[in-house]
Amino acid sequence: MTVDEILHQYDLKNTGCRKFILTELLQSNAALSEEEIKKPFPELFDRVTFYRTLKTLEERGVIHRIVLHDNTVKYALNGHHPDQNPLHAHFHCGKCDEVLCLQGKTRFDAELPADFVSHEVFVVIEGLCAGCNHLS
Repeated sequence: MTVDEILHQYDLKNTGCRKFILTELLQSNAALSEEEIKKPFPELFDRVTFYRTLKTLEERGVIHRIVLHDNTVKYALNGHHPDQNPLHAHFHCGKCDEVLCLQGKTRFDAELPADFVSHEVFVVIEGLCAGCNHLS
């Protein structure tokens, strides 16, 4: 799926900042922090525009946030992988700091008390990715 198709699917205007953020996330196999998204052009967009755009993309369900154990926030695209479950887990490598959505590889069922409804599940598995594990 292209950036233009994603924006059209979510009925969002085609702004430069939205296109930039989505392009960076589409090109990455991993979730990215705000700094990692901005890295190619750190001064391209003012801070307010950048943060409002991230918030809009998250509120509209285009991206999701992943909060790590140290409160670092990373962002990843939603539903642009055919097997992505909205209630999926994430893997954070403690050595290279890469965060990956675990597509179809994990499943978490929690027994909730009667009349409780789950809207979101946040699971981050901490460890070493394959590349870092082989370097150890």
